[in-house]
Amino acid sequence: MPTRPDAVAALPVAPGVYRFRDGSGRVLYIGRAGELRRRVSSYWGDLRDRRHLRRMVPRVARIEALVCDSMHEAAWAERNLLERSLPPWNRIVGGLEVPVSICLDPSPEAPRLGLAATHRPAPGVRFFGPYLGAGKVRLAVSGLERVYPLGHAGPTRTAGERELARVRGRAGPPPSRSWRAP
Repeated sequence: MPTRPDAVAALPVAPGVYRFRDGSGRVLYIGRAGELRRRVSSYWGDLRDRRHLRRMVPRVARIEALVCDSMHEAAWAERNLLERSLPPWNRIVGGLEVPVSICLDPSPEAPRLGLAATHRPAPGVRFFGPYLGAGKVRLAVSGLERVYPLGHAGPTRTAGERELARVRGRAGPPPSRSWRAP
């Protein structure tokens, strides 16, 4: 069996997911990286200030790598592996990233663009996704709202949102069915 530095040198320089296993084959840790070889080799560097790694790394008997086409694919693969394995050395403090979708409701009363954690079927509503990383998806939705402004004013919108130009259209309910977003 090759030594760990030899196993690290054999890893590809590509995005993917890596798994550390102990001598009995149990998964100790799962991680993802943009460059597998560089990321995994960092575990065999200076670990003086990382006490938890000083305890885990000597237990690693085998390194497995799953090469992915992109970091996005690696994030999904890591999430799926973490759900199945629940490795003891992974810190899942706030839980796993929740996949979110972009939701487009083109209803004439109040067209809306936003995020949705679940796909609730409704007539005319379109979902795009799912994507991991709600922060980046929120940023994308914000950009879409600037490029394609929708008249999504309604009784739940505040004057502050209106002042910030985040809400377009009239305040309050539409006067008739003929009202449309600009």
